[in-house]
This record gives sequence, C-alpha cells and structure tokens, in this order.
Amino acid sequence: MELTFESKRAIFSVSLGVVFLILLGRFAYVQLYHGEQYREVSERNRVRVIDIEPPRGVIRDRYGEILVDNRPAYAVYAIPAEVESGAGALGILATAFHTTEKEVKTQIDRNKRGNYAPVKIGRQIDFAGFSLLHERRLELPGVDFRPESRRAYLSGVKAPHLFGYLSEISDAELTTNGNKYSPGDLIGKKGIERQYESILRGAKGRRFVEVDALGRPVRDLTEADSPLLRNLNPVPGTDLVLGIDASLQRMLESELAGRNGGAVVLNCKNGEVLALVSKPDFDPDVFSKPMTREVWTQMINDPNRPLYDRMVQSLFPPGSTFKLVLALAGLQSGLINPEERVFCPGYYRLGTRSFECHRKGGHGTVNLLAAIEQSCNVYFYRMGLKVGLANWSHYAKLFGFGKATGIDLIGESSGLVPDQEYFDQRYGAGKWSKGQILNLAIGQGDLLVTPLQMAYLAMVLANEGHMFRPRLKRGTIISSTPQEQFDEPDSMTITGVDAKNFALVKQGMYRVVNGGAGTARSSKVQGITSAGKTGTAQNPHGESHAWFIGFTPYEDPQIAYCVFIQNGGAGSAVAAPIAKKIVALLLEQNKLIPYAPAPTTLAD
Repeated sequence: MELTFESKRAIFSVSLGVVFLILLGRFAYVQLYHGEQYREVSERNRVRVIDIEPPRGVIRDRYGEILVDNRPAYAVYAIPAEVESGAGALGILATAFHTTEKEVKTQIDRNKRGNYAPVKIGRQIDFAGFSLLHERRLELPGVDFRPESRRAYLSGVKAPHLFGYLSEISDAELTTNGNKYSPGDLIGKKGIERQYESILRGAKGRRFVEVDALGRPVRDLTEADSPLLRNLNPVPGTDLVLGIDASLQRMLESELAGRNGGAVVLNCKNGEVLALVSKPDFDPDVFSKPMTREVWTQMINDPNRPLYDRMVQSLFPPGSTFKLVLALAGLQSGLINPEERVFCPGYYRLGTRSFECHRKGGHGTVNLLAAIEQSCNVYFYRMGLKVGLANWSHYAKLFGFGKATGIDLIGESSGLVPDQEYFDQRYGAGKWSKGQILNLAIGQGDLLVTPLQMAYLAMVLANEGHMFRPRLKRGTIISSTPQEQFDEPDSMTITGVDAKNFALVKQGMYRVVNGGAGTARSSKVQGITSAGKTGTAQNPHGESHAWFIGFTPYEDPQIAYCVFIQNGGAGSAVAAPIAKKIVALLLEQNKLIPYAPAPTTLAD
C-alpha cells in the first residue's frame, strides 16, 4: 500500500519529534546531571592554578652578615595529559634536561597528582636547555616555566654540616607534612635548613591564568572573572639569625682545611655557638642544584667521609682533657686530697702490666695542680683507682656525658660513659679488671665523647657549674617587622659540686696555659688570660688524636672552645695553637673584653 504524501509527512514529523526529544533528553541529562563535571573539565582546560613559591628566609650571622641567600632560577612544569599526548615532547624535554625520555616519564609519574595538575619535572635548567625549550615551545603543549630560588653562599662561609641543604621532598615527608607541600617541592634535609624548615619556608601563594590550546598563559584571571578565582600572595619565609661569627668561622675553615677534625666555640654567657667547623667537608653549592648520581656516589664513597659532622656526630676518646672530670669527682667525693703528692717515675705498674706516662722520664713528685698542669698520667692512674668506677661514672654523667647536649641540629650523638653495668654486659660479670679503670682515668678505653660535648664541658667549668644548652639560632627577623626577635637561653646549674672544687680545677687549667711547665703554653695570647687542658688520645689504628679545650678570659669567661684534630698527634703541638688563633682573632676585633670588673655579654 502506497503511503500518501500526508502520511509520509506525519511519519517524518513524528520521527523528527522523537529525535528531538532524544536530543533534548540527552542535553538535559548532560546539563542537569553532569553539567558541573563537564564545566570543571572545561575550566581545567582553560584555567591553570599556578603555585607561587615564597622567598625562603635568608640565614645571617650574629652581626647581620648574610651567610645563606637566594638566587633566581627556573623550574619546568608540565601537564601530564598534554605532554604525553604531544608528539616528540618527551624527547625534547629529555634533550633539554640531559637525560632520557624514560627518566622524564618517571619524573612525571612520580610527582603526578592528576592528568591536568601541573607537576615539576625539572629545576634549575641550564641556559642551553632553557633556550631549547623556548625555541620549540609550540611542540611542548602544557609545558610552563616558573621562577624559583636556589640557595647561594656568597659570604665565604661554607659550613655545609651546619647549614644543611635543600632537596626534593620524599613521599614519606609528603605524608607527614599534609597539604603544605606538593610533589617536587624543596625541603630542608640536613642542618639548620631542616631544623628550622617551618620558619624559613614561608607559605605558598597562588594565581589563576587562562591558557590557550597549547597550554600557554594568555592572561591572568581575577575574582572579576569568577568568585572562585581567589588569588593569594605568597608569605615570605622568616630570616634566621645565628649566633655564628662569620669572621671567626671563615678563619677556622681556612685554618682547618686539609685536616680531619674541627672546632667549636661557645658563648659562655648564653650558650650561643660562635663557630662550628667540621673538616673535611664539601661545597654546599653541590646541593643547591640538581645532583647527578655520579656526584652523589663519589661523595658517599669518599674514604674521608665529608658528609659526616665530626663535631656533633663523631665519637672518640677525649684523652687527658677528661682528667678534669676525674679531678672534680675525687675532690667532691673527698677521695682526692689536692695536697697529696704522688711520685711519677714515668710509668705505673698494675700487676704484671706497666701503664706509661707520656713523659718517659717521669714528672717526679706532683700534687693535683701540678698533675693537671703537666698532664701526669701516673697521678691520675692512682687517683682513678681511689675514686673508683662508680664515682667517676656518676660525675661524668652529671657533667652531661652519655647524653646529647640538645644543640638545635638533627643527629647529635650521645656518646658513651661506661659504668659497672656496661662492663658486666660487655665483658661478663667479674671478668673486667682495674686496667679498664686506669684507661678511663686518662680519658681512654671505652669512654666516647663528641667534640661538642667537650666544648660544653669547658663552658661548665668556666661558669663553675652554670651552663646553657648550646644553640645555633640566636633569633629571627620577620620581613614585616624588621626588628630582630631574640631567643631566651636555656640555662641550668649542676648541683652537688662545691665552688671551691671548681675553682681549684680552674686554677689547674690556668697553669696549663700560663705555668712554666704547662702543656698548652703555645695557646697563650698576650693581653688576655686563658685557661685550658690538652689531650692526646691514643689510637690503635694510627696516629693519636689531638685535643684542646679552654676558656677565655680566665677572670670572667666569655668564650669556651674545643679543638679536635683526628690523627693529628699531640694536643699541645697541634690543637692548642689553633685555639690561640681563635682568641687572638676575637681580641684583635674587640669582640673579647680583657678582664674588667663585670662584663656581662660577649662584645657585639
């Protein structure tokens, strides 16, 4: 049956109506049920959220000199979905970064937070790579450049163990720090940079930009474009002021170059660290830019261990410097009479063993002060047996040994103070001998300390039991209020040691530097009076370790210090002359006040 024209028109109209209803229904479905989703996709393609990195706080010395600054650099960001779909984009990026396409893809995957969220894929690219990426920009959809800063060390102070370094945040750190960081961000990894990350970092800002089909910024967007587009200015990091004296730090870094060891100088009035040098070290600029695997492997395999902080982390026997602890333990317990005289023939015999004094011919007859002045081993062998292990270990722990000083650095070692429980566990109950006590009496054997702990001891002795927690941070400067905010020192006092006993030991330390037979006459500086104690710690694996601790001026101490040279030889010949240079420099620069009625602070 043939349809009439009217029938055909009716069928067509009905069909057209059905199609229209289908399209209308689909349109309604898309708009009403998925409208927000597709709007977000559209906006994501058109709008980019750009994080603005805040300027990191600079690090200054006690006099305001900038030690760690920022210099401009560029980082490369990419939209994963756009880069991976661009023909040849990964190859161009690999060439610019001097790496492989696989490495670029791995970097994208590691930092990826979504197909359209920008990820950092390169930082501090060199000029050749920067030029290549700009020349071939049309072939790199979704690739963008953003300014970021890198650390610069322009003062001549290197101090990499003190400052630490920045590196890309790890997955574990991202989990710990919540939403404060993004993949690819830099974070403090060691030293001051890590300890005060929250102060130095600041807070990110953000801005919204409209981009074209290639992901290139077209214009900045504001709240006028959408109330959801709320730009934020970054908050700069806070400047950190250290107690470090840059001129003293520079001098010691130069003086100790080529040695294994270092020096610590503390302010006796508040515990501020005036200098902290560990050698060998490394150029901190190595960590201020991307590091190759070859450079990192070379550093960690270096037999001199430049990454290791010998002042805060290394543990060594302190040698004769620790005789001062034995002297105080014996005086306070009443087991040492300072006037008792001991004859030193150059050795001490215990059973069939002979324990040597450092002077082969002996020191003759000595009392406590003469024994400290001349560092007579035989005297302290005898006194060590009198005082006993229990008293010795008690007073060693009372002066802070066997635990960290609490300096504001990550990874400080605690050291080891042996006691009866330790010996019983290590050697077996009743299987250790008096020979172990003789070794401890002269700072040898199982006793282990850090150079920082020995500088701390020098401060405790100088202040006659009053001490301050060593600290690098002196204060802060907030950019909006450039007035420095000072920290209060964390002080404490040792109880249970009489002032007269401190005074007696200090008198012995005075004679070490100023007496006719003193072992540290090489540390004496004209115009100011110092006190100290040398140490030469025997090393079964090579040359002895050289130690010197002291304080200046004797009458009213302002600084305390420790110089340690690993495998350096005699403390009197190697470490003491470096201590002399510390005092001479500060005196020359009028930063030390020769004895006056009552100086209260280190001269600024």
